[in-house]
Amino acid sequence: MSSWIRAEAFTRSPESRDWGLLIRLKDRDVIEKSWIMPAALQAGDGNMILEKLLTLGLNLAPHRNARKQLIDYLQTAQPPEKRRAVARIGWHDPAFLLHDETFSPLKTEEWVLDQTDPAASAHFTQRGSLPGWKENLAFLAQGNSRLIFSISAAFAAPLLHLTGSESGGFHWRGPSSVGKSTLLHAAGSVWGGSPMRGFLKSWRATSNALEATAAGHCDALLCLDELGQADADSAAESAYLLANGQGKSRAGRTGEARAVTSWRVMILSSGEIGLADKIAESRTRRRAAAGQQVRLIDLPADAEAGFGAFEDLHGFENADAFARALKSAASDHFGTPARAFLKQLVADPATTLETVKACQRRFVKTHCPPEADGQVMRAADRFGLVAAAGELAAHFKICPWPSGAAFDAAARCFRDWIKSRGGTEAAEELEIIARLRDFIAQHGGSRFEPMGNLQPMNYQGEVVLSKILNRAGFKRPGENDEIQYLIFPTIFKNEICAGLDDRTATKALAKRGYLQLDSTGKTRIAARLPGIDRPMRVLCILPSLFEEEAAE
Repeated sequence: MSSWIRAEAFTRSPESRDWGLLIRLKDRDVIEKSWIMPAALQAGDGNMILEKLLTLGLNLAPHRNARKQLIDYLQTAQPPEKRRAVARIGWHDPAFLLHDETFSPLKTEEWVLDQTDPAASAHFTQRGSLPGWKENLAFLAQGNSRLIFSISAAFAAPLLHLTGSESGGFHWRGPSSVGKSTLLHAAGSVWGGSPMRGFLKSWRATSNALEATAAGHCDALLCLDELGQADADSAAESAYLLANGQGKSRAGRTGEARAVTSWRVMILSSGEIGLADKIAESRTRRRAAAGQQVRLIDLPADAEAGFGAFEDLHGFENADAFARALKSAASDHFGTPARAFLKQLVADPATTLETVKACQRRFVKTHCPPEADGQVMRAADRFGLVAAAGELAAHFKICPWPSGAAFDAAARCFRDWIKSRGGTEAAEELEIIARLRDFIAQHGGSRFEPMGNLQPMNYQGEVVLSKILNRAGFKRPGENDEIQYLIFPTIFKNEICAGLDDRTATKALAKRGYLQLDSTGKTRIAARLPGIDRPMRVLCILPSLFEEEAAE
């Protein structure tokens, strides 16, 4: 009838729907393969079933009855076993499913992955050995905060589900050849690899393609390289999509709503520019929301030790040689660390959860100021999750790091993020301050009419009237001849605060002492302005706005 083939088990979804038949076969190279044949295909003439089996490499006998005999066998097969079929990898309590292996603490009914795209499993493979990975890659990460943090983030991926955390991750930003891709290669080796690009995917893809990629990496690490190569509009849409953990709503052929694709992923990204800058390049000139920036945190890749992303070269002559050694190790040894981690993780998830939560709380308490904004608290919690994952990997004897190494690496990266961000205030507050400084720097000499002794005079000591186009306000001398800027409220709201709440912005400026208040504490003062008969309410920006910038 054909080469070796067997109907092994009935399959159905966790809701006892979408029944099928798990078929094992050997192709012409005697390689064993599997396919879940949907029961719905039995309603046809069998040609679709034969087409799929022949594509998989089944050798069908040439005589006329072979096809009929094969279809009859598959339609009448009554295998004794039943399996639960799922469409994605990741957690399916209490088990964690990979494409070729199930990790579960219980001897329960076996799960099977219904792979609509077999190519998705190509990167979740193994090569080399765990001792080889520890010796040639993880050992070299010691003393390097960015490397330890990236590898720890890879181990944090399956902890998202246990801790109830949302999708998100970190974007390594820095100039070319600083070591950003090396960080991603090292982290990706925890889960798998491939001959060409290791475990890395590219930002240069449509949002639909990245949606499928994210779903294929559920509860695992997703590495996206070279943000700068992506189309700005596609990158803006994809960034929101990935962090939200949910795909687009789509209609089926008959108009019914199809199931929405969802995922949980830990993202590691890289690019020469930050995500917010890339989103700003889009045609709509959209602004990266504060919540978005906390979900995909922008981190400086340069460790400022003179070696790019690295601090300790472990005897290598330069950073380039060190990076090449790491990439070589990542291509020779990959895939085994995640499986070793999952085996111990599923053995006692409750105890693991308590340990992880305790480490997160300790991290936030130690490194996050109590007065920090809620956005910073959320980010600190994510840094704490990565720290806990790295500590757990060391405790499981998977990473050869001393206790506390991952915690310290996460703390260093968190401090660098706070520094590059500009403080622990809300992102909106930091943004309005930056916008106001830029606005005055750009238009202070052209759109602000001078008052008092700031007015230009000719050689005879007569005031020369300034011709101001599109006036934004006035500038006047303050104490010690410092300049104060009086801004019209409409300009402040519609131009400087475009897309932001102007009331929140004025409160932020007043809190920092950048805004002069009137006698009643209001943020707008009454001022007599040239050419205007009655006093007018304006915002008075004080010189301290630029004094603190110089100090920073």
